[in-house]
Amino acid sequence: MNFLKALFGPSRKDVWRQLAQEVDGQFHEGGFLSPFAVQARTGDWILTLDTYTSGDGKTNQTFTRLRAPYFNPEGFRFEIYRAGLLSGLGKAMGLQDIEVGHPRFDRDFVIKGDAPRRVRRLFDNRKIRAGIHVQPKIHLSVKRQGRWFSKFPEGVDELHFRAERAIKDLAQLRALFDLFGEILRHVCYDGKAQPDDAPLHIRRLRSPGGEVMDKYILWKGDGPRRDAAAQLGRLGDPAAIPALADVLWDEDTVLGSRAVEALAGMRHPAAVAPLVPLLGDARKTAGLRFRDGVADALRQLGEGDLVETMRAALGGDFGPLKAYDGGHRAGIVGALGHALEGSAGAHAANALAEIYAVEALPRLRAVQRSLGTRDATGQAVSAAIGKLEARAALPRAAAAADVEVDTLPRSAGAPGPDPGTLPRGSRAP
Repeated sequence: MNFLKALFGPSRKDVWRQLAQEVDGQFHEGGFLSPFAVQARTGDWILTLDTYTSGDGKTNQTFTRLRAPYFNPEGFRFEIYRAGLLSGLGKAMGLQDIEVGHPRFDRDFVIKGDAPRRVRRLFDNRKIRAGIHVQPKIHLSVKRQGRWFSKFPEGVDELHFRAERAIKDLAQLRALFDLFGEILRHVCYDGKAQPDDAPLHIRRLRSPGGEVMDKYILWKGDGPRRDAAAQLGRLGDPAAIPALADVLWDEDTVLGSRAVEALAGMRHPAAVAPLVPLLGDARKTAGLRFRDGVADALRQLGEGDLVETMRAALGGDFGPLKAYDGGHRAGIVGALGHALEGSAGAHAANALAEIYAVEALPRLRAVQRSLGTRDATGQAVSAAIGKLEARAALPRAAAAADVEVDTLPRSAGAPGPDPGTLPRGSRAP
């Protein structure tokens, strides 16, 4: 064995093991029908290196590939390969030939894309051009994913490298991993990624969460989103409030908790409204009630009275709620609506009736269809519906704008309408 290693050099398996160590990654042992692989994380992305074989069984070709799924909401696509290979393939994919303005690079490679200006900015990056030049054989492209029948979430595409034969050159493989990192930073953040860049973290927060598993984990979106929420809280930029509000109800309750903490840390009035409906949320995170963290956040934002008012209402004391005049009615009604299916559901239904929340009728009816009247909550919901429907059926006072002023009764001394408009008897001149 040592003689063969001295004659032919280390095996590809040994080289890939060494690569996994150098890129701080993981080496996956292969099986009977699956090749071994290397995975590593760079930034928010998981890179997977493996091989596959294509052919008809008689003439087969082995390829080395490196893949990295990434969030690509704009759908930006490009393709590059050495001149003389794969002619015309890009045109069939709807891409156009592009010269990037670097003569040697334009001579050596065919470059295609669907957004010429973005392609030119990408390949204006000297590190990216150098990383491509050192690859003897290269076919690098963005493969569409996140569509029908795809295992990836909507908006996620894949940066994909392919080269003939199984590569065992350690330096070449290491350079390929570095190249992927540089391209991903550029296409995701336009090469302007900074730790204190709020738009960067807003984009990270809006990427899909969850996990995609094939033979290995290919996509893991929760960690970057949680970190993005924490970073936005640290930065305190109010421009991030809508993006943080969008994830408050995410199925990842850890992310929701990070967003709550970020909104609290901003100390901005606009951060209050998205949090109020969560005072009725019955979810738990890390064994704690989610709404307790929301209550703490609202106190930090100066809304302690609102928190205590809602706490009393969900405990059956509606006096503070009926007297409360601090605004946020829509959020309060939303919170009570969410609490209907929790342990305080009966109190929430009664509270909605006490404040005449006719706007909550659709929610109450939906809960009634789900619960029926078999328990105290269902009975309270039915009673609230009856009370609010009766309230909704009452005739409304006409708005002042609907009444003609001249038809109102006046005292004898009050000025009347223009005499010329008054009705006259038949003998009047």
